[in-house]
Amino acid sequence: MPSLKNRYLRFNICRFNNFESSPDSYLESTKRKPPERYKQLLLELKMKQLIFLLLIFSSTLVGQTNGDLCIGKKDSLYSTFLKENREIIVYVPQNENPYVKTDKYPVLYLLDGGILFTKTVGMIDHLSDYYGSERCPKMIVVGIISKNRFKDLMPITSKDKQDSIDDFTSFMEKELIPYIDKKYPTQQYRTLLGHSLGGLRAANTLVYQPQVFNSFIALDPSLGHDLFIWSNKTHELMKSKTFNNKSLYLAMAQTMPKSMDTAAIQKDTTGWSRHMRCIMRFSNEITSNKNKGLNFSWKYYPDLTHGEVTFEGAYDGLKSIFSWYYNEEINKIYDNTTSVNTAIEIITKKQDVISANMGLQFLAPEANIIEIIERLLSKGMKDKALAFANLNLKNYPESELAAYYITYVKWGDKKPLSDIFPQKTAKEVTKLCLLESKKAEPGYNISETAINDLAYQLLQEKKLQDALAFFKLNTELYPKSANVFDGYGECLLALGKEKEGLAAYKKSLELNPNNSNAESVLKKYNQK
Repeated sequence: MPSLKNRYLRFNICRFNNFESSPDSYLESTKRKPPERYKQLLLELKMKQLIFLLLIFSSTLVGQTNGDLCIGKKDSLYSTFLKENREIIVYVPQNENPYVKTDKYPVLYLLDGGILFTKTVGMIDHLSDYYGSERCPKMIVVGIISKNRFKDLMPITSKDKQDSIDDFTSFMEKELIPYIDKKYPTQQYRTLLGHSLGGLRAANTLVYQPQVFNSFIALDPSLGHDLFIWSNKTHELMKSKTFNNKSLYLAMAQTMPKSMDTAAIQKDTTGWSRHMRCIMRFSNEITSNKNKGLNFSWKYYPDLTHGEVTFEGAYDGLKSIFSWYYNEEINKIYDNTTSVNTAIEIITKKQDVISANMGLQFLAPEANIIEIIERLLSKGMKDKALAFANLNLKNYPESELAAYYITYVKWGDKKPLSDIFPQKTAKEVTKLCLLESKKAEPGYNISETAINDLAYQLLQEKKLQDALAFFKLNTELYPKSANVFDGYGECLLALGKEKEGLAAYKKSLELNPNNSNAESVLKKYNQK
């Protein structure tokens, strides 16, 4: 079974904003000669960089269908609470490294998704990227489309009904969220963002059903709904309300004549000022009551209208809600004066801070650590790169890519065996490899993967005896690897050495009981 042959190659799509050079000049400047199997990918990489440049100038385009670029996909589900089919639009971040399979994302649920979807995705894409200084995590965005905004977004205010009896919140909590969690790669941290009536819905959910979401962004919310009834009910409740590590950002636009300041608006008793007065009242209540467990921030935008505040308010809201996400020390990792241990702590301590704020175990995304490793290698900081490769494998022990990067860091700057084979015989090369293995710093790439790839290349070329020599060498150098015995067994069977081949497969299965390939081969021969 080929270990990672022709799968990862040069695997990491270099983001040009993190590198000072192209892949070719990077390899040349660091004298890192790539193994033969990387050459094809270097050509592919150039094409991918071209595509990536186009994507940068196409905002947040993440997919292509029939030649049309798009940023999300339409989806739908039937709601038993609402008794109708509900349409949604879903954006899932696309990792530039296609081999990373471990990444999961927090989810932002967006009310009025049909109107606000594209601008919100663009903001998150920017703020979570290098260009936005990674101020917030990459997130899945679920745009909820409402055919009847009043039915969906206006909360219950009738005195004869309980606030908890709310079909739309039940739809979100018991149908939509489980559907998204089942179908998409989600983390259990959720944000609800709404504007106007959607902002009212966000505020209402925080007050009456806070368990559904972790954080809330209410943009110029219609808190004066139903002639102060909602505002008055909430005013009494907020005096004693406590929250469990929830966050709220509230934005208020200017909906009165610009000549009026907030003091004048608060004194105004006409219906025109009810909207702004209720927002200020709600904000002041939270500030004065100091509601326990609520991280609250709000901002007045005197130069923005009710509609205009959706962009700037959402942008500021995301930065406020995730104020603890930004790692201001990240660039110290690449400083020569920063020790290996200190560099690792810069990431692990930030992991702890984010975990505490998200209420779950947060691990630095695998793709982000790979970028750090690549950049450290480009600067010749191999010890640090290896430390981060080990951290990545610790965080993602099931990731083949994380395991492969340890090999890549350790052996990527060594001379490939192709420099001496087939000039020398397989026997001579294997003898040299054994001598190299005894050196503190071998000069040749005698990693498990390099030898395995060479052996499989020879196996495919029907040079079975030469292949066997390298497979056998791998079992001697890496006797605890299930993968090398798997390959050894395959070659022995190809040579007609059934007894030895099956013994190798049994050894592989002992080392890794989850090796389905070895299990399948043994079952096949047992049936014979």
